Amino acid sequence: MANEKNKKTGIRIVSMLLDHIIMTFGIAIIGCTLMGIGYLIVGNPSDSNLPEWLVVIPLFFGLTIFSIYFNKDAIKGKSPAKRILGFVVVNNKTGEIANPIRSVLRNVTLVFWPVEVIFSLFSPERRIGDYIAGTKVIPDDNNLKTELRVNQIIIALMIGVGFMFAILALQFGVKGISMLLW
Repeated sequence: MANEKNKKTGIRIVSMLLDHIIMTFGIAIIGCTLMGIGYLIVGNPSDSNLPEWLVVIPLFFGLTIFSIYFNKDAIKGKSPAKRILGFVVVNNKTGEIANPIRSVLRNVTLVFWPVEVIFSLFSPERRIGDYIAGTKVIPDDNNLKTELRVNQIIIALMIGVGFMFAILALQFGVKGISMLLW
């Protein structure tokens, strides 16, 4: 029994680490590519004749890209690592695949990623974010089906963008963000 729990915990930690690596490198590649394209189009932003308020556009795209990290489970309850390792995020009460909004809510606690990893050592099926969103991670037997709900994915992305903006506001303050924008 203890050996099975240790195995579950180990696989869960591997899943979290693999997700973190995949999502971080994926976001970095997308972000660097977009910055490179922007630099090719505009050149050095400080030498550009474009209005300063246009910095809002790349800021929004940057927040959206980082929002993808919080939405990694939004499509059919599976992040890249969960697809590889055969797991799925489900609603803890109904056992159905978690919808995109629950998925983003469970992942906002990833800003405390080390705490979530430590918590998962003791609770491999449910981390702190799972308790908040009412979800859990289970092995995927491919019997659960769900529709792709684009409207919920868009709402989940907007929640992620809002959360990223809140993180920026906490880090730089509202005055600091307005200085970034203007």
